[in-house]
Amino acid sequence: MANLLASMVDEISLSLGGLFVISDASGGDPGPGDVAPRVGPGIYAGPSGLILTSRLPFRTSRMVEENEHFVRYELWDGPPEALESWEVLWNGELRIDSGAIALSEYISEHEPEEFEPFDLGETGVSWSVRVLTRVMTNTEEPDFRRDIYQVQLYRLQLWRPA
Repeated sequence: MANLLASMVDEISLSLGGLFVISDASGGDPGPGDVAPRVGPGIYAGPSGLILTSRLPFRTSRMVEENEHFVRYELWDGPPEALESWEVLWNGELRIDSGAIALSEYISEHEPEEFEPFDLGETGVSWSVRVLTRVMTNTEEPDFRRDIYQVQLYRLQLWRPA
């Protein structure tokens, strides 16, 4: 059984269909604004980065234009066990030369937000990666619409290939 060595949670606000990047913190491929091959529903992969697409339904409120997306980075000492309640978006390898990964906005018309990098502890390494997702909605109050509360969660599990 694999052991979790380190983890960190980051967040980004996106509208339906909005894109964000998780890549080598020193500049990955793909990076913000780059194009990459589609490898699964709402996910595109390059040699050192991923582009993810918001899959949350549109909120009908005029006051809310964006939804919260949370990314949990997980560093493991081996392949972690599957999580049954999570959808697997992609399994593959990413080359992280800087030793850290980070979120970034796909395209930004304003000053890009600074996101904290997640330190993997080793430079110049290719990592096995599993990307999982889960959408959480209002299930506590059946008298109200489910889309009052919506959040998309991602798990990015990384470990050294065998």
